[in-house]
Amino acid sequence: MASGPAYDRAPSPELQALLSPGGFLAPLLALSKRRVARCHLDVHLRPDDKIIVYCGLTKLVDICMKNGMIDVTAESTYTTQSCAGDLFREWDDQEPGFEDALNDYLGNVAVAEAQTGREGGIQARWSRVTEPWIPFDRDAVLAYESKREKTKAMECQEVDEAYVQLGAIVASKRKLPYRKDHWAMLPQRKKSNEIDQIAVDPQGRLVIVELKDASASDVYYAPFQLLQYVWEWHNALGAVRGSLQKLLDARVALGLTPANVPRITGGVRAAIGLGDDGRSEEVRHRYERVLGVVNAHLPLGVSPIETWKLWVAGPPEHIG
Repeated sequence: MASGPAYDRAPSPELQALLSPGGFLAPLLALSKRRVARCHLDVHLRPDDKIIVYCGLTKLVDICMKNGMIDVTAESTYTTQSCAGDLFREWDDQEPGFEDALNDYLGNVAVAEAQTGREGGIQARWSRVTEPWIPFDRDAVLAYESKREKTKAMECQEVDEAYVQLGAIVASKRKLPYRKDHWAMLPQRKKSNEIDQIAVDPQGRLVIVELKDASASDVYYAPFQLLQYVWEWHNALGAVRGSLQKLLDARVALGLTPANVPRITGGVRAAIGLGDDGRSEEVRHRYERVLGVVNAHLPLGVSPIETWKLWVAGPPEHIG
């Protein structure tokens, strides 16, 4: 019998103690106030007592518990830099020097502009909002007991119908005489199910957020990409609500999420978050056309997908 989806990212009591004030890993909790390459860092908990420090699209630090030791790693892009020093190795939790090694590394590490530029900057900015929702995880993906169970969870008649409708629109547009009027090919339905951001809103709804660079040539397909995720999480919410709340509670206790965050008690809300909104009128028209098809195929009780923008300064702005 299938056990259903899971979302087990809350830390064990042992890891939570290491992260608490005075604990060996406590220096990580202050990193959300720190910038690297002009981009705020973002600290997240992962399954199996792993911690990741993001800078835009890239991971600067990857920490896990290993045979009673604390294993600190990263991609070779970073571990081979001279500032890496003594940081990337296994540490004993009674050993001195971790905070100094971490600070020296983060103060001097070189990060490519591609990781912190448009998409990376959008990720970083949206990670820090407190309205219209409070984010508490990124790269969110449900775990399944088997590949068969995952495949079954990704099957959805409503998504199939939307795909067929959009495919017909795209086919008609690609028959037009002028190439500038052609739509990009409709993306294949994704087999992965990693969501850019999950959050909770003032009504206690779980917010599924797809973050996009508005200058992307096929940004108008973003609502369709989100449709698959909405159905999956709508169906899974009853099974994972408790583990989501456990993660949220742990983040609040550690100071990674504001203490006034609502509990997850409602259904699902869906949104697309942009940086600046420089879409042309034609791209806006295509976006609205796709959005209309997608909204007609959302689960019962889920409100139409919202569109927001968040530029460098100012609060998020609802634009549709």
